Amino acid sequence: MKALALLLLFLLSPALQAADPGWAAYQSRSFPPAHELFAPVLADATDPHFGFSVGAAVRQRGIARVDLGDYLGICRLALPGDFGAVQLNLGGAIFTRFDATSHNIQVIDYYGNVPLDIRAGKASARLMFYHDSSHLGDDYLKERNIQTTSHSWEALRAIAAFNPVDPLRLYGGYTKAVHTKPVWAGYRAVQGGAEIYFNTSKSSHWQPYWANDVQAWERTAWNPTWTSQLGLKTAADYSKGRGISYFVQFMRGPRLEGQFYTQTETVWSAGLKFALSANLLSPSELPARQQEDKK
Repeated sequence: MKALALLLLFLLSPALQAADPGWAAYQSRSFPPAHELFAPVLADATDPHFGFSVGAAVRQRGIARVDLGDYLGICRLALPGDFGAVQLNLGGAIFTRFDATSHNIQVIDYYGNVPLDIRAGKASARLMFYHDSSHLGDDYLKERNIQTTSHSWEALRAIAAFNPVDPLRLYGGYTKAVHTKPVWAGYRAVQGGAEIYFNTSKSSHWQPYWANDVQAWERTAWNPTWTSQLGLKTAADYSKGRGISYFVQFMRGPRLEGQFYTQTETVWSAGLKFALSANLLSPSELPARQQEDKK
């Protein structure tokens, strides 16, 4: 945890010196937009999102994924002096993987978390508790004539991010599992990545991006899972929030599903992601009634 504290302090230190007015005009409110303080991690398959993809795992049959999830903002507290804000959210998702040939479900992961998001200037952080419960599909069990075993865990996770320039975000994180079923060989994990948008025009309806993520768990002897995603985000109005992303992706390393974390694979895939939040890293105004109350 000392290493985590140092990481957060390092990434947040530029904001502690001087808050950027362009990022700081937040207001305390209930049920705020969920993604204004901490943007979704684009290349992290375990971050709740709505999406569909098809792919080819090397030396295996084709696969398809359907992911359903998002965050709900609960309450936001603006920090004094237009310094930034702190926000409590709730998140949840269902991650499913199918055999693309037979359409049989291989595995379903049920995921829920309670994140506390912090933004100060160009720096942000997310501290969370989360639960993951992984289940094999009925057809998968019948094909192999096996019985399912319960795989689940609860963990504490922290991610710190920094935008040195507007199109670029760098981030790093640490995870500590506090309970696992069955028992793992190790309980810690580290994560890092970079995301960049290539079109910075404020009037454009399309946003090409490249996102890279790496995660390494002690349970797999620190063998990393690498993910590289190249995509195009489109929206009716300029927004890195609400819209549709079209992407191609390369992933290599231990699988992230709880039932299969001991298996290593290489997967090429293509798909769509749907972002429902209207605002992303651009403070929204107070409802008219709350503005009148402030006068």
